[in-house]
Amino acid sequence: MSERRRRALTSAALHAVSHAVAVVYCLMTLTGPNRPLMLTAYGCGLAAGVVGSWAATRVTTKASGYRVSFTLLMMTLVIAALGAHWDGGVTSPAALGFVTTAVFVAGYTPHLRLMVGLEVLTVGSYVVVAVAGPPAPAGHVFVYLAGMLVLVSVCSTQTRTLARQRSQLRALASLDPLTGALNRRGLAELATFLFHTGCRPGPSLLCLDLDDFKLVNDRLGHAAGDDLLRRVVATTRNVLRAEDAVARIGGDEFVVVLGDADRDSARAAAARIEAAVRGLAGVSVGSATAPYDGDTLDKLLHVADQRLYLVKQRRRTAGPLLADGTGRG
Repeated sequence: MSERRRRALTSAALHAVSHAVAVVYCLMTLTGPNRPLMLTAYGCGLAAGVVGSWAATRVTTKASGYRVSFTLLMMTLVIAALGAHWDGGVTSPAALGFVTTAVFVAGYTPHLRLMVGLEVLTVGSYVVVAVAGPPAPAGHVFVYLAGMLVLVSVCSTQTRTLARQRSQLRALASLDPLTGALNRRGLAELATFLFHTGCRPGPSLLCLDLDDFKLVNDRLGHAAGDDLLRRVVATTRNVLRAEDAVARIGGDEFVVVLGDADRDSARAAAARIEAAVRGLAGVSVGSATAPYDGDTLDKLLHVADQRLYLVKQRRRTAGPLLADGTGRG
């Protein structure tokens, strides 16, 4: 289940549960004032939560998920305000609906500005009920508001801490721990985005392979080999644009992703990389450009790898080759 669908479903389920509790409260206190009105309102809220749960299972976009959650939140605030007002004002147990709503908003609203706006709306609704209803005991509204703000602060802080940790974990899962370049997973995610947006020209891929890298490990040790890999990645990044990316897909095998790069741009980037890396190690480069050489990551990798192999095989016998497998002269 996607994150947006999970959030929408959680919102709807909590909406239904909170109104189910309110319905039970009304049934336990049938002799209280305005119970038919309260049962009707809370029953509508319960039904809306059930319908919202069904709608949440069909959420496909972020906008649709927000619409489901926002609609249910607005209904909850209206029903909580009416229920508390009908039950005697802010001193009524029904006023707890504002607390649960405030906690939910703090815990499940990812964007800080949106969260602050919704919390202001929630607290404002409580204040309206306090002003419009019967007078509350001295200090009651202050303590209630202070408690809501403390809960909101704690829940919001914890939610954002967890969100940062999840973001860091996702980033680590997409990066090569040795060089900081993308790993295969990160490369696949980036390619999915580029092909989905349909950038033209490109994207172009460059497959890089260090010449005789095994000799570095054998003669100087793996620490020296690791240091060389890190330096190669750093040097390559220095000659690329900010929007381009480097991925490490094997021991000394790298892929450079060039967004919006045609064949000539890819050829120029390959030349810059060769010139920059030459002071560290020999490097062979093969290139492929969409849509001419393929329209998927796998197809472009296959073509670029074949051209890299051709460059390595023919470099000594046929003279220097370009990254697309053609001669320079």
